[in-house]
Amino acid sequence: MIRKRAWFLSLALVAAMGACSDDDDNGGGTQPVTPPTAPTGVAASASGADVTVSWTAVTGATAYDVQRQAVGGASFATVGTDVSTTSFTDAGLAPGTYLYRVIARNSGGSSPASDPATIVIEEAMPFANITGTITGERTLSADTTYTLQGIVVVDDGGRLNIPAGTLIFGSTDIQPTALIVRTGGQLFSEGTEDNPVVFTSPAPTPTKGDWGGVVLNGRSICNFPASECIGEGASGPYGGDVLDDNSGRIVFTRIEWAGFEVSFGNELNALTLNGVGSGTEIHHVQTHGGLDDGFEWFGGTVDAKYLIATDISDDSFDFSTGWHGRGQFWIAQQDPDDADNGYEVDGNEDDFDATPWTNPTIYNVTLVGKGPDGSGGTAGESTRGILLRRGTAGLYANHIVTGFGSEGFDVDQLETVARSVADSMNVINSIVFSNAANFSGDDDGIDEEAWFMVAARNNMVVDPMLASPFDRAAPDFRPGAGSPAVGAGATPPADGWFDVVDFIGAVGAGATEWYKAPWTRWGSSGS
Repeated sequence: MIRKRAWFLSLALVAAMGACSDDDDNGGGTQPVTPPTAPTGVAASASGADVTVSWTAVTGATAYDVQRQAVGGASFATVGTDVSTTSFTDAGLAPGTYLYRVIARNSGGSSPASDPATIVIEEAMPFANITGTITGERTLSADTTYTLQGIVVVDDGGRLNIPAGTLIFGSTDIQPTALIVRTGGQLFSEGTEDNPVVFTSPAPTPTKGDWGGVVLNGRSICNFPASECIGEGASGPYGGDVLDDNSGRIVFTRIEWAGFEVSFGNELNALTLNGVGSGTEIHHVQTHGGLDDGFEWFGGTVDAKYLIATDISDDSFDFSTGWHGRGQFWIAQQDPDDADNGYEVDGNEDDFDATPWTNPTIYNVTLVGKGPDGSGGTAGESTRGILLRRGTAGLYANHIVTGFGSEGFDVDQLETVARSVADSMNVINSIVFSNAANFSGDDDGIDEEAWFMVAARNNMVVDPMLASPFDRAAPDFRPGAGSPAVGAGATPPADGWFDVVDFIGAVGAGATEWYKAPWTRWGSSGS
């Protein structure tokens, strides 16, 4: 009797479990799967004739279909099926404009199509090499990409015209490669703010010193004792007495990854100006990622405005051998891992009293080292903001010097001290701040701090309150509200060339950030 009752109880339990199961399955079926939602974040990017489409993952999607439509052509067609990731590459497209959209799928069905992304495949740009010597007039085209191969010379009487938007590579296979304009030759590199001329490296991952750089040789002054001065890097003779010599025009131009050591102590720089005369026009020029100096003047009388030197291994600005030009609105920002001086200013390296002295007039400059108090990175101890030596003269006004790893301000050699005592060399209305040491402590017959802080010079050791000068991707060199740089500058000469401004540094408070425009490049080396 007990066994029979247990058997009936077992049957009842099984029946009850079955009933519960039927309730959960809505009558014995499975729960339906909801189709996914439409993908979002669809974007398309082109590399040559290939387009990569990407999107944001959709919850519940197990695969995606990618569709393409040529603008002006047929309707959307599927070009990628059962894509399991969130990107797809569509290869080998003809030039034209294309729309891409993505559909998400799972076992429950398909989503609506995403909003389309548009991409344009450009016509392949033709390539051409530039070699040898240019003796007449040659004009390049912005519709062609050029490669300098070896030493390319614009000879006496020659003229090279480079229009806005032209891209020129310096060969990494033929060393050295450089563009050298001889005395009597001319270079017209005429970019615009939105379409600069760019000299750069063709390497997928460019590095400093991939090619040589650009050299102009003019017939203006230099102070070597010989009748002709000879340029570094086998760039040829230069110099003379034609103060207004015209070597052309370089505007809205960027020179990247240049600088080449031909032999020890004999280097090509990003932009070298040898004896270049005042008839030459130079403004809105950036040198970036240079192995040697960013800008180097050997003598000459050329003026230069709106210059930027970034990530330079040696000196950002180097001038010597009797340069007598004017400068205004310059910016240097050092590579914290590889740099030398902001300014290196010399007379003549063999004769510190050689004439004409190096004697420029420069207003409104911001020199930024590797980090606050000179910290950060691994640059050597000799990174100085302003180094004046070897008998140089000159007027340096409205400068900000900050973040250098050794000293902010250093004067070397008795001949240079003599110029400073006679006010032939002077620094006025300038600020040094937050360097490893603001002043040199070496024994060169001058107490740099005491000299710098003479009341009549109106110099300061104070925070200029720049917004973000050490940001290498998106810097802001403007002084903030209440900055001592605002309204404290010496007034530049009203000679028609200088802009008459009243601030210290390369840019005023609230001013347009002229250094952040399509013609410039910001970012770390190798980027």
